Amino acid sequence: MVPHMKNPQVLKNLVGDDLLINLGENFQAFQNELIWQVICDSREVDESAGDGTILFFALAGEHFDGHDFIDEVFRKNPLAIILSEKDPRSLPPRSIQVHDIQKTMAVIAKRFFTDPDAKLNLIGVTGTNGKTTTTYLCRAMLNTINKTGMLGTVEYDVCGKIRKVPNTTPEAVVLFQMLAEAVQNGCRNLALEISSHALELKRTYGLEVDVTIFTNLSPDHLDFHGNLNDYFLAKKKLFYGSNGHKPKHSIVNIDDAYGRQLFDSLKNDGETPISFGFSKDADFKICNVKKNDINGTIFTIVTPKQPYEFRSHLFGHYNLLNMAASFAACMMVYEEPEKFMGAVADFQGVPGRMDKVTLPNGATAFVDYAHTPNALSAAIESLRSIKKGRLIAVFGCGGNRDTTKRAPMTRIANEGSDFAIATSDNPRHEPQDTIFRDMERGVVDTDKIAFVEDRKEAIIKAIQLSRAGDIILVAGKGHETYQRVNDKIFDFDDGRIIREISGLC
Repeated sequence: MVPHMKNPQVLKNLVGDDLLINLGENFQAFQNELIWQVICDSREVDESAGDGTILFFALAGEHFDGHDFIDEVFRKNPLAIILSEKDPRSLPPRSIQVHDIQKTMAVIAKRFFTDPDAKLNLIGVTGTNGKTTTTYLCRAMLNTINKTGMLGTVEYDVCGKIRKVPNTTPEAVVLFQMLAEAVQNGCRNLALEISSHALELKRTYGLEVDVTIFTNLSPDHLDFHGNLNDYFLAKKKLFYGSNGHKPKHSIVNIDDAYGRQLFDSLKNDGETPISFGFSKDADFKICNVKKNDINGTIFTIVTPKQPYEFRSHLFGHYNLLNMAASFAACMMVYEEPEKFMGAVADFQGVPGRMDKVTLPNGATAFVDYAHTPNALSAAIESLRSIKKGRLIAVFGCGGNRDTTKRAPMTRIANEGSDFAIATSDNPRHEPQDTIFRDMERGVVDTDKIAFVEDRKEAIIKAIQLSRAGDIILVAGKGHETYQRVNDKIFDFDDGRIIREISGLC
């Protein structure tokens, strides 16, 4: 729940008939009312609104249905209810039905909070993996110029205030509200992760993104999108202005097959995308990697103007790509390469992204968010390239989510590590033995894998198996400090568990 900003305005000054579709005569009844608050969460109602009207968007979500809370909101304050015309239920009093409720909400929210996106340099990052690290890097670089915020999977930072994260990309009301708060707090720039769900559900409709980044694409969220092509088409919307605005600059990873496809498509359509990667024809080309080990990297990015040598605490092939992407994007906003290079050198990493714990027995554990086949493969590949002893991987697959990832992730862990321990992730409402049955289809060597349902026991087993020089990868949850089992949320922090078991805390 995000504290709202009071910004009362008159509805007729917020939107026009050309922006709100299919409101008809119902809209006229509210055009002269004082609109005090725009919300989609009944818990956000400001009971001090007096005679002001609250616009409540009744959204039907995965876990909650806004229609179930209409009476509760009515008891607290006068309001107008915005409903989807697709809803078959009878209309409550003072309600408006609209054809596209998500788009309508985005339009009203943007106007209600006085177009905060237009007052910021916005960098929008999309892709399957790498979004979080890239946005963190963008924030670090741009903070060397002036105040910079960030919205993403780990936290919402509105320049001085950190908010809890309900979704990677929040609902439009929350998104524009927080952008407005960032502007109030003196932000000049903001980097945000933009998920495929957000693009498909129009949470970012009308958002004026200045620079977009495409990191990569691999199977994920197919339970929502249906297939990989539709998943890709959802991502493409950000680059073609399907959300209402075309970006000024598009930064694309051409090492990735879908990134290359996107880059070529944009060029064929007369756009001028900017490429990054290890590819020889990349505009921001990664080369001359002098160091890439557990202590960091030294490498060069060759730009259209000149080469720049970077030093970083981060390591791994995929982090070199993340650094190139963020550097290219920030250079489109401010051309201050020396400052950006310094920010990269000082950057210590992202919570839950290859967090390192040195164990008393001489082994090293890494906690990482890798929860897709591609991310798990990249994490294992990076650690294999620097290990001195064995690599032990602990991983799981979430319940009630894309089942097609389970066998490939098991195969990757089984083949890529010296020993793998499959365990629970967030089983939600799905029995763990059902999840394990799907995962078992990916086993290629039964001698190199064990299935341990209890995640803590799996971590204990990994530590007991380890010895000096070994690396333990605990993957899947990263920054998360909980496990979801049925309707309950239990405290569970991989890093803290590792430290407790090892007597480090």
